[in-house]
Parts: sequence; C-alpha cells; structure tokens
Amino acid sequence: MTELAKLADLAKDSSTAGRKSLIATLTEMFLAAGDTRGENAAFLFGDIALKLLGDLEEDSRAELAERVSKDHFAPHQLMLELAKDTHAVAEPVLTNSPVLKSEDLVEIASSASMDHLEAIAERVPIEEAVTSVLVDRGDPSVLSKVAANEGAVIADNSFMTIVDKVGRDEAVQAALIGRPDLPLEVGQVLLPLLTEELQKQVLALGKDNYLAQMLAQASKEKKKNQLESIERAKLQVKALVKDIKSGRQMVDEAVRKFAKAGQATELALLLAGLSDLPPAAVSQLLFSPNDKPLIILCKANNVRAEAYKDILMMRAQRLNIGGMELNEAIQRFGLMSVEGAKRSLEVLRQTSQAAAAKPAGTAGEPSSQSPKKAPFAAHR
Repeated sequence: MTELAKLADLAKDSSTAGRKSLIATLTEMFLAAGDTRGENAAFLFGDIALKLLGDLEEDSRAELAERVSKDHFAPHQLMLELAKDTHAVAEPVLTNSPVLKSEDLVEIASSASMDHLEAIAERVPIEEAVTSVLVDRGDPSVLSKVAANEGAVIADNSFMTIVDKVGRDEAVQAALIGRPDLPLEVGQVLLPLLTEELQKQVLALGKDNYLAQMLAQASKEKKKNQLESIERAKLQVKALVKDIKSGRQMVDEAVRKFAKAGQATELALLLAGLSDLPPAAVSQLLFSPNDKPLIILCKANNVRAEAYKDILMMRAQRLNIGGMELNEAIQRFGLMSVEGAKRSLEVLRQTSQAAAAKPAGTAGEPSSQSPKKAPFAAHR
C-alpha cells in the first residue's frame, strides 16, 4: 500500500483512534521529507492538521506538538494553535518553536496561564518585548526563570520590576548577580537584599566586578557606621549612668526605654556601667538561656519588676520564650532579694577583675592548658 493510499484509508476512519493514527502518519511523512519540503507541503500539512485538531484528544495533540516543536518548516498557523492549547500541549512549542514570532509570544504571554509563561521564559533567545510582558505578568516562578535565562534580553525597567517583586527570593538573587547585563542602578537596590551566602559569592567575583566593588564599599561603610553608633551609645549611656548614680535619673526609666526599643547594646552598656562589669560579658548574658546572672544585675541595681518584664519581653522575641516561661522568669526575679543580689554581684566583679588581671600565659605552663571560663560562667 502506497503512503497516499494509506492516508486515504486512514481518513475514512473517523474514530478517535483513527484520527490519532492519521495525524501520526501524516506528521511522519511531513517530517521525513526533511529539507526538500517546500511551502506547498507545509501548507497542505498545516491545513489537514488544523482540521484534525478538534477531533484529537489531548495526548494526541501533545504528541503532535512535541514532534513538530523544533521544526523550522512547521506551519505557522498550526504552531500558533498548538501554542494556545493546554499547557501539556503548548509547552514544547512555546519553549522550542523557531516558527513563532516575537509578536506571537507577546500576544500569548499577555493572557495565557503562568504555566504557559514559564514555558516561554525557557526559550533561548527571548526578545525584550516578550520578557517585558513576562516580567509584568509573571509570578515568582516565571520571574525566576526569566532572570536565570542568559538568552533573555531584559530591559532596565524590567530588571527593576523583578527586584521590586521578588528581590528577596534567593533563587532570583543568585540568577541576577550572575548576569553581566544587570544595570548599575538595579545592582545598588539588589545588594542590600542579598543573603549572607550570596554576598560572599559576589565578593568572590573579584575586585573588577562592579557588584563586588559596591558590596565591599557598602560593607566598609556599614562597619564604620556601626562603630560610630556604638561610640555614640557609649557616651550617652556613660552620662546616663552618672545621672542614675547621682539620683538625677531613675534606673527603671532608662531600662524600660532601652528594652521597649529593643536597644540591646545600650541596655548592656547601662547594666555594665551600673555594675562595674565588662560590657561584652553583660551583652552575652542579656540573651543567655540562663537568666540568673541577669536577675542578679537587675536586682542589685534596684531594677523593679515592671522594668524587668520589659527586659523579659525583649528576651522572649530573641529566644522564642513562651508565656509559661515568662511567668516562671518573673517568679525567679521576685524570689531573689536585693541583698543577696548585691552579694552575688560583688562575687561577679571579683571574678571579672581576676580574669582581666591574669596574664594570658606564663613561661613553663603547658601550652595545652585549657582556657579559663569567661566571667559569670560559674554562676550560670
């Protein structure tokens, strides 16, 4: 039986199976002709296939789409219809078809589902007009694929839209920092959003990379600002401690102000100054799971229960402390006497002073000697 006779015989079978066999045979004949195909062959194949589409089930249409998706001679109108079909049918065509034009993709992307947009976002290349629609309409998954597609031409305003929409998404961040076409202005907005790991990756790009240069400069300025802020806080708290000790300021007022504002650095400096203890050690115990040293410092410096509750609320946010634990902490605070706290504080001072005065090492001591515990360790 000749191929034409076979087609004629298959055309007589109007069943679902018959239509499936007909389109499969017709497609095989069309593709087998290779580069010898002309416009007439493409027109005839497209005309017949379009008439059969309505009789084909989704799996048959999907098979047809997969087979012709990369073919340069595939009929334009047929590919357009397949590209607008369900996602299962349209995906290979949207991602691979060289027949679809930029205006086709813009039209489809303007109203199609997010699954369809994802398929378009994986094309290589993608013209700027198409990526603009994908970015404007796309969900985070679509935007992530656009950002990761090195063949996608992205306009400056589309880059900014991606950052505005999903700039905190780590996958999107990773894709954007690897793009050589990322605009400087967008990079400046993106850098503060980067995760710590991605910031390391940016710095590893080398000093010639403009993102690495900006990040290094931003990091230097941040450290400078932090140091300046700490120095200002030290001066302010030093004056505040002087006022509290002279009776011009109430300790509870200062404690509540810092605790409610979440100013842990200032609160640690305050308690350290009132207790004559190293600020670094006090800063550590503010969020230590064991609250006994903190209770000692607060009680010994006449911090009352209401002010201590504010400190507990600040601790609760950092340590995820629940209501029952907070109540137990308040009870522990109430059980400790001021006199007992002052005696314990004196011991802490002596321990701290002894640790500060002891040399780091002396001749003749074994080099493997274990380091001394930090102040307060024995009291926790």
